[in-house]
Amino acid sequence: MTLNSKLAKLFNEQINNEMSSSYIYLAMAAWFEQTPYSGFASWMFNQSREESMHALKFYQYVVDRDAAVVLQPIAKPKADYKSPIDVFEHSLKQEQKVTQQINELFEVAEQVKDHASKNLLLWFLNEQMEEEKTVRDMLDRLKLAGNDSASLLVLDGEAAKRNGAGGGASGANGAA
Repeated sequence: MTLNSKLAKLFNEQINNEMSSSYIYLAMAAWFEQTPYSGFASWMFNQSREESMHALKFYQYVVDRDAAVVLQPIAKPKADYKSPIDVFEHSLKQEQKVTQQINELFEVAEQVKDHASKNLLLWFLNEQMEEEKTVRDMLDRLKLAGNDSASLLVLDGEAAKRNGAGGGASGANGAA
């Protein structure tokens, strides 16, 4: 079943949105790599990887539905932050933006009665709910910690354990 042309255009835009998110998270990881917070660097590096996988999932869906993949340039991400709280506030805004993008895609899939696309998008919407909650929870904890170094290092250690990863980009060395 060929993908509706309006949906094909929007799915291609979503590939770009997901790759842009990946790039944003990679910039966040790079910022954390310049701080003592290697656990937060790991968290953001893993987020970058996850967003790339989401882009590839959309890519494969477009291909499987016999539509053309049309890649677009990715904008340069913000690279300078004030604090871990600042980074996680931007992360939450990014997740909320992606959720809105997928909601808009779902509405179009509903309009054109493309149930297969709605099914795929439901998976992404559930994923987004989880992502927003995870970031919101960490942001709340960071706000509680404030500027207390010991508390921040505890949260950084917990962040390092997320997704079973060890280290940011430096932790990626040797990964397959």
